[in-house]
Amino acid sequence: MFKAQNPFPVPTPLEKVMLVELAKVAVRCYDRGWSWGTAGNFSIRGQSGLIWQSPTGLCKGELRPDLFVAVDLASENAVEAWTQKPSAEMPVHAGIYKNVPGAMCVVHTHPPRAVAASRGKKELRFHNEEMAKALGVLSHTDTLVIPVLPNGTPDEMKSYSGRVKDGLGEVAKLVVLDGHGVWAWGKTPMEALGYLEAMEFLCGPKL
Repeated sequence: MFKAQNPFPVPTPLEKVMLVELAKVAVRCYDRGWSWGTAGNFSIRGQSGLIWQSPTGLCKGELRPDLFVAVDLASENAVEAWTQKPSAEMPVHAGIYKNVPGAMCVVHTHPPRAVAASRGKKELRFHNEEMAKALGVLSHTDTLVIPVLPNGTPDEMKSYSGRVKDGLGEVAKLVVLDGHGVWAWGKTPMEALGYLEAMEFLCGPKL
């Protein structure tokens, strides 16, 4: 039976708590130089088939909990079409939520070491790295493999949710686009940020 979408959705009390934490994570990424300008985008999975997505064209150092845009996950369209538009990279978020039932939050930034390491690659491999355990392998002696997807054009990005499944590794909660950036997910914004930090460390110089 068809269920009409609420044309004026508001976050639940729990979602408001998550959005407060997510806005703080966005500002932290901005302060680190991972989301300068208007780069980066952030979202949470809401109830009733919604996601709450950061708006396009906004400096993430100024992102507030009340600025997130409601998006219908099934159609990937903003529920309130007359409001500010969600990020143009929202389809990557949608693809993660559609393919990973446990993903409750997605954080996308442009950590410079990870961006540089991904250029021209089809995958990233890390072996004998202690920090790789933070991304899901059981031992530093295991090899962590993270697929790298092509960086789509703006037109291609509109349908990118269908490609996200090809960028899902076996353990790491990350999607990487060639020379673009990293999308990390988790149950909370801080968990997702931790995965980004581990990835950026692994892509740095070996001490």
